[in-house]
Formats: sequence, structure tokens, C-alpha cells
Amino acid sequence: GTRCAHGEVFVTMPFFQGSGGLAAATSSSGRYGPASRLFTKIAVALAVAMPNALAMDFPGLNLPSLSDIAAIGAGSASMQDSDSVNDVVPETCSEDRLARYPSGWPAALDWGIYWYGPNDEFKKAEPRQQVKLVDPTSWFEQGDGYANSTERWNKTFYDPSRNTVLYFHGWSGTGAWSTKECKRVTSKCNPNLCPKGGVHELAKPWIEKGWNVGFFYWDQFADEPCMRDAEQKIWFDRGGNGLRWASYSPRNNTFQWKQYQGDAMSVIDLCATAVKEAMGDFFGGGTVRFVGRSIGSQLAVGCAAKLHEEQHVAAPQRITLLDPFFTTQEFTFLGTGVRCGRVVSSTGVGAFAQQATANYVKMLWETKRVATEVYTSAGSTSGLDSQAAIDMGTYSVQVAYKPSWCDGEDSDLKCEHQAVFPFYFLSFGLPPPPLVQAVTSPGRLLDKPAVTCAVPSASCTDAELRALLEEHILLMQSQTSASWDQVDGTDTFALGDDTFALTSGTMLNTITPDPAIEEEVAQSNAIEQRQWGMSRGFRLGSESGMSTKQLDFVVQIAGCILALPLLAFLTYRLISLASQKACASSTDEDEEGSEEEEEEDDGESDLEGSMKQSPLMEDH
Repeated sequence: GTRCAHGEVFVTMPFFQGSGGLAAATSSSGRYGPASRLFTKIAVALAVAMPNALAMDFPGLNLPSLSDIAAIGAGSASMQDSDSVNDVVPETCSEDRLARYPSGWPAALDWGIYWYGPNDEFKKAEPRQQVKLVDPTSWFEQGDGYANSTERWNKTFYDPSRNTVLYFHGWSGTGAWSTKECKRVTSKCNPNLCPKGGVHELAKPWIEKGWNVGFFYWDQFADEPCMRDAEQKIWFDRGGNGLRWASYSPRNNTFQWKQYQGDAMSVIDLCATAVKEAMGDFFGGGTVRFVGRSIGSQLAVGCAAKLHEEQHVAAPQRITLLDPFFTTQEFTFLGTGVRCGRVVSSTGVGAFAQQATANYVKMLWETKRVATEVYTSAGSTSGLDSQAAIDMGTYSVQVAYKPSWCDGEDSDLKCEHQAVFPFYFLSFGLPPPPLVQAVTSPGRLLDKPAVTCAVPSASCTDAELRALLEEHILLMQSQTSASWDQVDGTDTFALGDDTFALTSGTMLNTITPDPAIEEEVAQSNAIEQRQWGMSRGFRLGSESGMSTKQLDFVVQIAGCILALPLLAFLTYRLISLASQKACASSTDEDEEGSEEEEEEDDGESDLEGSMKQSPLMEDH
């Protein structure tokens, strides 16, 4: 995303350029003069407020009430940015609860990942080692002061060798949490939702199987009166002046909006930064799973896409969407419209969020083999337009829970919307539910091997889920709609009596994943980065680091390469010296031979001379 002049925001998704992934959304102040804009505001306000005055209902439109008309001339900013305060400090803002957050939350901004341990205990994620190209000392894993992985997890609730699941919460409007009440969603089930006072520990099944369990908190950004404001922060900074966040000081009972002045242009940017800092570049777990609920599903998908775009080691292999939600498009007319119950001068961003999310789900599967599973408990996925619904329905498996036990609760819809959250996390400790014939009652169990994952579930392995998704895509391509719907166990919170049936009527036999797709997953950048032996790929990028075994190997090769010319030079010098020595010895022998020959020649000459003189002497 890029901030532009005149309050415009341009949003790009470079990861999927050329594949329908490049999208743009702009919001501007309009091209009409002040008088024209004011006249249009009043006209639109009267037109859309009249139905409320006459008690008429138009579902899907955020229509303002007559009380909002008085604020039209002054604009909506004063309404949006006004401070509000509780009548009294809530009991939930106890000193014990506030002491669990040394950051100063909720008065101070506190976003990022918290790791969960037993009994709903949690710790803020510590920054872990990241590889920097300009710092060679960071290329190799350094000690963190812990003797072993068990000690590390017991102290921090995180160990880089474990599988990891990260949860992304949604909007504050469901009542599960609130900044002004000092409440955050945690791994302990809401007492209003789970039976027996909410004693269920949602992280327990995962921890018992050796997983890291983390929650990404963006609650102070998401705590907006209007869900659409929170939703758009996921993707971009609408105003271009920093993401606003909610600050509540329980000590003086004051609430105010503040602007985040960091470099992040969206909550997706914040998420990617938090994951990289919390998990580091030396993560070695087998798999990473992102789980998002409501509008947090959009964040889970967007953050996953960004991590894969940046080829980070912690990019997930699986995405779970729990009751994913998308807000409806604003009503607009001549550049003026209704947004979050207010009349505004804005063209809005239309269906950008839903189209971007659906496109990411599609492209993450096609390019990275990331499997997406969708679980609903409040009806079908809300807010999707036709094309987004097709993509989302095709490239993700769909599971529909039917929590009829929510009937009679204070808010049936709220209960149904929240129910899928504990269902999914608690089901990790159980085998996948059985698939039955929908035409029988209560259903005929399939004759299938116990190891088969015939119904998508948290306890299915990644490979099993990919196998189901492959089968699901084939069914969708043959124009056969397919989803797994709950047919039994709907009247109880317990999961052990749940059974499901395929809406297509197709009975699944044992399904195995495509070996070619599994090979793609094994050779993906994120998976290969987690291998710290000789198999670690050298093509993983400049900031992926290398293993010590690879370093030793490279050093040995480099030593050999450097030693070869030195050895050749020394060999050459030895041969040269030996040759020179041999030549010198031969020369000395030749010189000695020459001297001897000269001496012999001299002797012969003397002898001949003496012989020549002898007759003369005789004649005399």
C-alpha cells in the first residue's frame, strides 16, 4: 500500500500479479465543490433516513437514524473521534488482570503474539534471532541461554522445533472482548458459551500434542464501533495518517483514540512483522497453521500471503477460517453515501476485502499448495459476492456445524457465531468425526479404515486435508456442490456424538494425497528453510541462512580449491629445484670430465714431444 495525496489510499497485492491478484482501492474526498457536497449529503441523508423514520427495514444497508442528520453539516469526524468513558471502572479491570500485561495495556498500545501454556497462562513473545545479509554473525543460529527445548518451552511457551498454530481474533462487537472492559479473548472458553462455566482450556489438546499455541492480538485496532472500519484496517490505512487504536486508562477512567505512527500500512503488515519477530528465521517445526475467526479470517489469509510473498520460514501450510465474515458494501450516490450508519463523502472500497481474501485463498493453493478449510456455525460464509463465493467455495473445504443447542440462549445468533471457535480447538484432541449417509437417520457409518480422515477436522493431518481439498476441487469442477454438513449431535456441546454427511451425496473411500502435490509441498521454500542439515537448499534466498554442516562442507571445498593452486605451485617449485639441481650436477661432471681430458691431452703432447727429440739426440 502507498499513501497518496488528497487523502487517497492505493492498495496493491504484488504477490499474485498477473493472476488476478493486483487490486486497487481508493477513497477520496470527491470532486464536487463544498456547497454541492453539502447539498448531496443532506439529500442522501433524508432519502436513506426516511425508511428508519417510517420503521421500514432494508437488510444489507447501513442506514443512519434521524439523530445522525444533525451531524451531517459538521461531517462525521466529530462523531467518529469523540472520546467516550464508562460510568464506572469495570470490575474486569482489576489490578491482577492489568499486572499480567507489563506493556501497560489497555492504556498503552500492545499488539503482537502471545504464547499460551497450561491453565490459560501466557507470555508475550520474545524477539528471536533473524538473519541479516550484512551481518555474517547472524547467519548461524546462536544460543538463547536455555539448556534444551524443554526448558525453553517451559520458560517462554515457545520452542522453534515444535509445530505451531496461531489464532487471529475478530471484531469486538461480539462481546467476547472489549478494550474499555479490559477484556481479551484467551485460550479459556467464554463462560457464556461453553458449559460448566467455561472451564474448557482450548489450547490444552494442542499443548499435549507438543504444539506451540499463539494468539495474535490486534484488539486495540479492531475495537471500532463499526465493523467495517476495523475490517478495512486489516488491508490498508484508509485515512493515510496512521491506523487509529483505542486507548482506555482504567486508573482515571478515560478513553481516547490515538494514531499509530509506525511504518506499517495495515494490520497485515503488523502481523507479518510479529510472526517474523516471534518465530525468528531458525524455525524448524514441521508445520504452521493459521486460524482466523470472523473478520480475523481475512487477516489470517492476508498475513499468510504476505509471509509466502516474502519467502519466510514461518509461512503457513494450512489456513483455517472460522465463520469468516465480510461487511456489506456501502450505499453511495454521487460520491456521497452511508457508511457505518453515517453519511460520508467517500466512494468507499466496495467488495475489495472479500475479493482479495477469496483470490488469496485460490492463489495460495495454486502456487504454494496451502490448504484452506472453512468451518461455519452461523450459516454460510457471510458477505461474499458471487465471484468471491465461487473462488472461496472451490478452493477450500466447507464444513457446517449446526449448534441447535444455542436455541434459548440470550442471543442465538451470537452463540452460533462464536460456537465454531471452541469446536475447532477442542476437536484437535479427538479423532475426525465419522462420515455418514445423509438419507438415513441417524446415519449409517461408512465402512472405512480408521486412519481415513473422511470429514475435515482440526485433527486431520495437513496431507489428509490436502487430499480432501483435491477431491473437493474435482467435485466443484464437475459442477457438483460439496460440503460437509452436521447431521447428528447438533443438540449437544459435546463433540464425540457429531456426525457429518456430504451434501453432494458422494461417498468417499480412502483418499490419499497426490504424490506430485506432496512433493511440491516438500520442496516449497518455507519447508526447505526448516531443514538445517545438508539438505538445506542454497537457493532459498539471501536471508535464509545456512546450516553448520553446510558451512563445514563449504569451508572444506573452499580449502580444497585454495589448496590446489598452492599444491601445484609447490610441486612446480620442487620439480624446478630438482631439475636445476640435476642440471647443476650434470654440468659439474662435464667440467670434471673436460679437465681430465685436457690433462690426458697434455700428457700425450709431452710424450710425443719427447719421442720426437730422441733421434736427434741419437744422431748427436
